[in-house]
Amino acid sequence: MWRYLNMFVLIGVTLIIISVAGFATGNRFLTEPGQPLNPQGSLIYLSAGVIMLVNGIVSIKQAEAIRAKAPTITKSQ
Repeated sequence: MWRYLNMFVLIGVTLIIISVAGFATGNRFLTEPGQPLNPQGSLIYLSAGVIMLVNGIVSIKQAEAIRAKAPTITKSQ
């Protein structure tokens, strides 16, 4: 399980949590005081989170493919 945890996945999960909080508060969670509300703010965070998760999954699959092709080094006795 830990091999599927990289920074892309962590950032993606964090962005999705932020977007859910934005949906729950009507995007007030996503703005700084004095700034106008962005009606698409939650969707932007959700899209960024999904893109980061896809990027994380692709990088994990690529690393596994490279590891499978690499020759293994054995310790000679």
